[in-house]
Amino acid sequence: MGIPKNRNLMVIMALVILLGLFMMANIQAGAVGISWQEIWFSFMGEGDPDLSYIILNYRLPRIVLAMLVGCGLAVSGLVSQSILRNPLAAPDTLGISAGAALGAVSTVLLLPVEMQSAWLTSLTAFAGGGAGALLVYGFSYRNGVDPVRLALVGVAVSACGSTLVQLLITQSSANINTVLLWLNGSLWGRNWDQVFQLAPIIVLVIPVVWILGKVMDLFGLGEQSVKGLGLRVERMRAVLLLLAVLLASGSVAVVGMIGFVGLVSPHIARRLVSGGHRYYVPVAGLIGAIMMLLGDYIGRVLAPPLEFPVGLVTSVIGAPYFLFLLWHEYRTKSRRD
Repeated sequence: MGIPKNRNLMVIMALVILLGLFMMANIQAGAVGISWQEIWFSFMGEGDPDLSYIILNYRLPRIVLAMLVGCGLAVSGLVSQSILRNPLAAPDTLGISAGAALGAVSTVLLLPVEMQSAWLTSLTAFAGGGAGALLVYGFSYRNGVDPVRLALVGVAVSACGSTLVQLLITQSSANINTVLLWLNGSLWGRNWDQVFQLAPIIVLVIPVVWILGKVMDLFGLGEQSVKGLGLRVERMRAVLLLLAVLLASGSVAVVGMIGFVGLVSPHIARRLVSGGHRYYVPVAGLIGAIMMLLGDYIGRVLAPPLEFPVGLVTSVIGAPYFLFLLWHEYRTKSRRD
């Protein structure tokens, strides 16, 4: 028996409340302590000018950007896992993140400063992410996509992308510190410019993914069953994969490489709710946003004023879960054989 719809709604409400609590905690977190009274006065326009500037121009855009990135990566991972019917598919295991990183870093390090722009970086990140996904899918497809083979090929392509990025860094002396911080996935120094760069992608693409939720439900029936229902499988798979690449590449372009948010969030969503992708999409997005806020909070409070990049924190949290999934898929395949 599935989880009742009213329980699904209760889960969503609980996640929204939890997200709000992390938002409030992250406003306070940092090298400069800010009381709730000062935060309230700042939003009312009556606070200390210096503290108000910190809240409205540094911490608030950082929180909004963390939620957008977490939501984008989580939904991208959900789409990838659904259309490939593979629990190990995610932006970082499909080569999307590494390809996007290579595209963006190439723009930053190889082009003259006067030619660089945020939109050009996003465009090259999208192109790199798409190329990475196509490489992984192409090399892992052998009369279908085996989960373990997909994960191994994804790791190999990601490693190649990371190696090329390191090669570019060693051959350039410009913006090295910024690039290194970006490769670890960081929200440090981000402002409203990055929010406005990513927000249109998230706001436009995720509703489309939600509308196509019934199509992703059909993919769970198996490819032959979907073809029998008259759905053009390859065309819909290409459309959904394009949406996944857009979400992941846009997120990587603004904050860098964030590990395991896109892999873990969909699995948690499926455990919390049922009823198909019309519930999986919003729940996975909320979980991704919460993971990003949690990772950023931990990175800032561990050893202030030092700050650990959020990508390192999410990797520490998600890596054991990835290994567990890989082991589980290997055992499942061994039993079938």
